[in-house]
Amino acid sequence: MKEIILLFIFVFAISFTGCGDKEKSPEEKKETSMQDNKKESKDPAGDSKDSDLKEKEAANPNSDPAVEDANKSNELGMTPGMPANFPADVPQPKNAKVIGSLTSSEGTMVTFESNEKVQDIINFYKEEMKQNGYVVSEDGELITPDKGGLINWKKQEKEVQLVLGYDKDKNISSLVITYK
Repeated sequence: MKEIILLFIFVFAISFTGCGDKEKSPEEKKETSMQDNKKESKDPAGDSKDSDLKEKEAANPNSDPAVEDANKSNELGMTPGMPANFPADVPQPKNAKVIGSLTSSEGTMVTFESNEKVQDIINFYKEEMKQNGYVVSEDGELITPDKGGLINWKKQEKEVQLVLGYDKDKNISSLVITYK
């Protein structure tokens, strides 16, 4: 049960990240302004790279900044993109973008955002997971129509959980697929 609560908290934390305007203190404004100026500054050759990037390249000239950025995690500790071990028999949601993934002792959680309605996503997964040999586990499902919920599936030793939430302000559905 605590896994369910943690996943709900995780989904809603992601759903509401960035909502509302946070008033910055004068010190934060000054720091942001200094960082913006640093990024906009050009070197004498007219190159638009910021000095931080140039320092990284000088320290490790064989590194690829795009690869390094892809391997970094965001402020929630999520790794961008789809994990390599995502199960082939678990469908990805239609018309959704991958926000990132997070691996813990509870399994791997992959977060998506979609413009699809919650009920459409639920219907899609119920059909696809059944076709792929999954059955709803003993924990079953807890769904509030058009608002979200969760469904637990099992297939032999595999466990997959889908947690859904809907952000009416952004008009998007958030999905977290956890597998172990």
